Amino acid sequence: MKLKEFGRILGELKLVLVLVPVVAMLTSAVISLFILTPVYNSTTTIIVLRDQMTPFSEITINTLTLNQRLVRTYSELAKSRAVAEEVIKNNNLDYTPEELSSKIQVDLAGDTEILKIKASDSNPEMAALIANGVAQALSGKVQKIINVKNIQVLDPANPSYTPVSPKTFLNIVLAGILGLIITVAIIFVREYLDDTIRNSDEVESYLKLPILGLIPAVTLTDGGRSVKVE
Repeated sequence: MKLKEFGRILGELKLVLVLVPVVAMLTSAVISLFILTPVYNSTTTIIVLRDQMTPFSEITINTLTLNQRLVRTYSELAKSRAVAEEVIKNNNLDYTPEELSSKIQVDLAGDTEILKIKASDSNPEMAALIANGVAQALSGKVQKIINVKNIQVLDPANPSYTPVSPKTFLNIVLAGILGLIITVAIIFVREYLDDTIRNSDEVESYLKLPILGLIPAVTLTDGGRSVKVE
């Protein structure tokens, strides 16, 4: 199929090219706004600095190096079942440990002693409660297991009332683009598989035969009614 011919076909079907993406965008908007449950994030930032029972004058470079190594251990401990159970117990939450752990994400801030504990939930206040609860439970577990108290909260989590998902505008734009691409692809495949010869130009193009003559359209009259025969 020649590019010029394909462009002509797209021009003839321009209504479809507009209608399908618009329907896709409207559908995406309805799903994003009225069907999907919004999700909110809240983050607590903690730092592993020094044992609060150790005098500041006794801190050495070895202490800081050890804390940087402990950060990775603490990040795994924050996602453990033991911490999840502690958070559920302390805050009387109606979650299983597995459900709570799935709402928690722990990120390391490079090669520092800083941890970011992010919680996700459909309730922004619950997300903040979980993030702060994990930081508190983690500190208690570390003190109990390792016998040190070296976790300090830098920034406690606060409720954020701006959902992180669904991203309504992005979903609508992507739905429109996807609808347009699929429509063009279907038209291309349909026309590519259609071997119907519609005019004399296609006869010369596909069959490589010269046109010797054309039968003109004839208008017949039947009982006062005109009928055009091609």
